[in-house]
Amino acid sequence: MATSITRARFLKLLFNGAVFTSGMAAFGGGFDHLRSDRVGWVRLKTPSTQWRRHAGADPVLTRFFRDETTLNIDPVWYVADADNMDELRRYPLLFSQGVSFITSDVGRSNLAEYVRRGGFVLVDACHDPRVTPDFDQFLRDQIAFYALVLPEAQIVSLPPTHDVYRCHFQIPDGKPPHTFASNIFDPRKVRHGLYGVMLGSRMAGIISLCGWQCGWDHVTENPSAAPVGIEDVACMRMVVNIYIYAMMQGA
Repeated sequence: MATSITRARFLKLLFNGAVFTSGMAAFGGGFDHLRSDRVGWVRLKTPSTQWRRHAGADPVLTRFFRDETTLNIDPVWYVADADNMDELRRYPLLFSQGVSFITSDVGRSNLAEYVRRGGFVLVDACHDPRVTPDFDQFLRDQIAFYALVLPEAQIVSLPPTHDVYRCHFQIPDGKPPHTFASNIFDPRKVRHGLYGVMLGSRMAGIISLCGWQCGWDHVTENPSAAPVGIEDVACMRMVVNIYIYAMMQGA
């Protein structure tokens, strides 16, 4: 099981050199022997039947983390149930198919408390129209959830100059990569960048309509055994940036 790790612990590892990325070279050396503190890639369990969609390919992402940083992320993925605060508090970042699916008072209260304590929630919409038939509505649903559950939060569009696009990998033109169902370009998606969930000056989450999980899964565009391609790498690079930015902000 992955070691429970707080954002503060992550920062301590960062400054000790245990977490090293090319974009953070000033913070220390790439001491691979310090990879003993293990962290995890964690999916937020919600009432939605889609909460674990593409999870079978998450080891592709965790392997990319290990190859491209010295972050000792566990090769398997973990689950944190929105209704279980003890599970949420173990991890500094949660990945979700959509927080708007959380409808219970307990789940909503838990997630609000998790975020207020310093947790980070990354939401990414699947590009399959059977899962996300209306991307604009998906975004509205996430914003409405935060307005109800975390009213002090502000949802802001992140500019192309934001550090999340360059804290490790340089994301071209500050535009997040998108995936498209059946490789058919969808202008409804491309016009959206990333949206930050802000608590004061701290970013507590990101809302994406990009379908990055679809990129590293190979479900729609490619056979499951296909090698990782350019699109997949671009998606994983963006997620690595977000993970590192979430952990190091305020350092």
